[in-house]
Amino acid sequence: MYKKSVQNIYAILYVILSSIIVTGVYFYSLQLGLDRLSETAKVRIDQSSDRLLEQLASFKQLPNLLSNHPKVIEAFEGNSDIKSINELLQSTVFLSGSEQILIINKSGKVIASSKLVLGEPTEKTINPDEPYVQAALNGRLGYFYAVDKQSLARTIFIARGIYSSSLSPQGVVIIKVDVPTLEYQWDVDDVSLAFFDANNVAFITNRPSIALRRIGSLDEPFLETKHYKKNQISKFFDYKKSTVLNHTILKFLNTEELPKESLILSKYIPRLEMTTQVFMSTQVTKFSARVQAGLTAAILFALGSGLWSLWLRRQRLADKLAIEEAANTRLEARVEKRTEQLKKAQFQLVQAGKLKALGEISAGISHELNQPLAAMQNFSENGAKMLDLNKIEDARINFDLIGTQINRITRIIKSLRAFARKEKETIEAIDLQAVVKESLSLSKSRIDFEKVKIEWHPENKQIMVMGGHVRLQQVVINLLTNALDSMKNKKNKKIFIKISKSKSNVIMSVKDTGEGLIDPGRVFEPFYSTKEIGASKGMGLGLSISYGIVGSFGGEMNCKNRKSGGAEFIIKLRKFDGKMLS
Repeated sequence: MYKKSVQNIYAILYVILSSIIVTGVYFYSLQLGLDRLSETAKVRIDQSSDRLLEQLASFKQLPNLLSNHPKVIEAFEGNSDIKSINELLQSTVFLSGSEQILIINKSGKVIASSKLVLGEPTEKTINPDEPYVQAALNGRLGYFYAVDKQSLARTIFIARGIYSSSLSPQGVVIIKVDVPTLEYQWDVDDVSLAFFDANNVAFITNRPSIALRRIGSLDEPFLETKHYKKNQISKFFDYKKSTVLNHTILKFLNTEELPKESLILSKYIPRLEMTTQVFMSTQVTKFSARVQAGLTAAILFALGSGLWSLWLRRQRLADKLAIEEAANTRLEARVEKRTEQLKKAQFQLVQAGKLKALGEISAGISHELNQPLAAMQNFSENGAKMLDLNKIEDARINFDLIGTQINRITRIIKSLRAFARKEKETIEAIDLQAVVKESLSLSKSRIDFEKVKIEWHPENKQIMVMGGHVRLQQVVINLLTNALDSMKNKKNKKIFIKISKSKSNVIMSVKDTGEGLIDPGRVFEPFYSTKEIGASKGMGLGLSISYGIVGSFGGEMNCKNRKSGGAEFIIKLRKFDGKMLS
């Protein structure tokens, strides 16, 4: 009797301990899963925000171009044919993908429009007190989002003042961008996200059913706004909000438009004056946590059953042998079943990891191609201006430069493949100073914008080294980009470039006054980065690829922290001795 009571006590204690362990495993696995889901949500927010900003960037250039167009300026000097201006606006809408383009005078009267009915603009006047019109008349770029009063569609307005002979704007160019058209260009995404304004109204989203829905009660007071009327807003889907392991979870009650249970993450985007919110389904995360807890429970159950069997075996070994064998068979079947469930869960986790890695690598390659794409955009805009001014030869030069940048993109992609596959590249004699000059030219817009001072004193003669022109230019641009990134929060921003020569080598150093290197020994490792993951941040491939490129030239690349602050990168290349090598 006493022994049986002891057995029962031990069994109860084991069950309690097992329950605590299984519960702990479940919540620990859930915590890890939600943390990973939160990190993925941050990446999705950054990618979607960057994507929208890139789309709007092209439209923001249109009013700048049109406000300086000779035909548009002549319209305010009484010398222009309004019909030809309307045709110009119509062709611009067709090429740019904008919804509508208007030209108004200071009083708001529509002078020309891309939308005509029987030769007359569909809109006769625009309220000159509109925020974007006032901004343009005050010399700034007008930017505003609202529900269009004419089409009742979600619209982004971009405006710029038109100057003729007067020092103050005589009129305004207005670009209307249709938000649903922007959304239609986005890739199909299994993650729901939306951009909410200060009133918690979803103005831009990848789910049309979410558009113009407000989180919160419609009876709550709205901030003063000209974006839309209150009767244009509908209530957001019903949900219950909770906090699970420091993560905000929404459970939607009566909708299939959003995941039934979603982890929600928000980030305010100042340049859009909106808050991005992403809704990540927790279904897979919770399933994985349940599988982990179930497997742990199975193991503990098996262990407990084994101990219980051993205890009984000591008491009644002979008559319980058959029962123990049957019990062991059942336990093995249960363990096998739980193990199979674990394998399925692990496979799903591996697949999710692959998708995340693919997104990060895409963001890294986008970072490497960003410079030539930006240069191509500038050359194309300059070429269009030259064509407008009938400067055919100058336009041809700009378009030839676009071809050069396309070749450069091809070489960059080829260099990335060479880095992975160890492909051989031709090595020839190139002018190192010309490479540096071109790299500084391509980076000039950012250097000027961030007010960075370049300390470089080139020689009057060429400095010839063995290498590849485009690939070495890529290395220099990577070093300049890293230097600019490291000085982002510094007041004294300087980059020092120095080229020296020895008997058989040419040594170039690039120094900055930035934050310095956290771990100089690891900066050339693939995928090592101290930056945030994202389409515009990179993922640690730049310096690794640069290191491989310099090595393929037979050179060396090193780095160190400066005592006075900042980092220094040193490139040693073979001097051209008159013999072409490969």
